[in-house]
Amino acid sequence: MCGVLLRSDKYYHSESELEEGIHVKKEYEYISCCGRYYCLMCDYFRGGKVQMAKNLLYYVEKSGSLRLIAQSQKACDYDEFVKGLKWLASQDKPCKGCRFGGGWSWWPDCPVRDCVIQKELDFCYQCPDFPCKRLNEEPLLTFKKSIVETNKQIESMGIEEYVQQLVERFRRAVASQPFKVQMET
Repeated sequence: MCGVLLRSDKYYHSESELEEGIHVKKEYEYISCCGRYYCLMCDYFRGGKVQMAKNLLYYVEKSGSLRLIAQSQKACDYDEFVKGLKWLASQDKPCKGCRFGGGWSWWPDCPVRDCVIQKELDFCYQCPDFPCKRLNEEPLLTFKKSIVETNKQIESMGIEEYVQQLVERFRRAVASQPFKVQMET
């Protein structure tokens, strides 16, 4: 799914999606296929997590005392911590969003996104096989269970009410951050 995104009155889609007959309603375009994320306020989509990692890495590399403190307190494997931080800080491709050609650059083959798109659905709960075997087995079983619960909520509440709650949850999360993040809504 790549190519130029095209707009019509009700749908947002790429050229290849038009050919495949995929029609995601505009009001859902910034909600992840699993239903758990609202892209416009997500730090992965907006690049905030990468920027935070870059900022922290800067201070970690400038302060040799952090290594000594972490080692004396046996807080963690400091080298592994720095390695993970460098990896996250090096990600120059923030998430594009599920419905815009893929999610986070390190998970290009999300099974939920791929399944929803392949079956031409907006969300998992719309599938006659929901909840399927894929959502009830490892890897990431705890995360997958939360996807099942989220989709049950969407199904019982209706998408309109769920979207309002999702957006509000993300607004509260952004507002509660110890630093200010510029929100674009």
